[in-house]
Amino acid sequence: MKQVRTSTLGGLVIMLMLCASSMARLNSSRTPESPSDSLLKRLEGTWQGEGKTMGMSARLRLQWEWVLSRKFLRLSLKNEMTTPSGNTQMFEGQAYYRSVAIGKFEATWFDSRGWTFPIKADADEKALIAWWGSAETEQGKSIYRFVEPGKLEVIDEVRQKDGTYREFGRFILQRE
Repeated sequence: MKQVRTSTLGGLVIMLMLCASSMARLNSSRTPESPSDSLLKRLEGTWQGEGKTMGMSARLRLQWEWVLSRKFLRLSLKNEMTTPSGNTQMFEGQAYYRSVAIGKFEATWFDSRGWTFPIKADADEKALIAWWGSAETEQGKSIYRFVEPGKLEVIDEVRQKDGTYREFGRFILQRE
């Protein structure tokens, strides 16, 4: 009976040592946080502010949150625009971002118009630039740039037939 307990205890000790060794290798192989990782952490949360969309006064609300076991950073967007006649128009969308390389991201966009777009994005420590759309739909870019602590500038542009970009939205948002 003692021999069984000793061998069981010995096996348990060896297993614990192997686990500790594996954890040490995992921790030592982690790369330092990249500037783009830092940017995503700073984007996380809820942002709100006012600006313009297609010449109309508008209120924009963004919520960035990690979802699906932290595999995707979901952007939920609500844009409430006031038409010249005083009516309110609501536009909503969601994108699911995932990292594909340091500073590079891919996402898919879904919106209240029923449109879906692929997104390719680049990030550094100050901005996320999302290139969205396809030749079959429309194309554009959205820039999410930190302009000062707690303030985020959002600029939306659509690609014209001649390849230039025309701004259609601009906001300054504050963290809630």
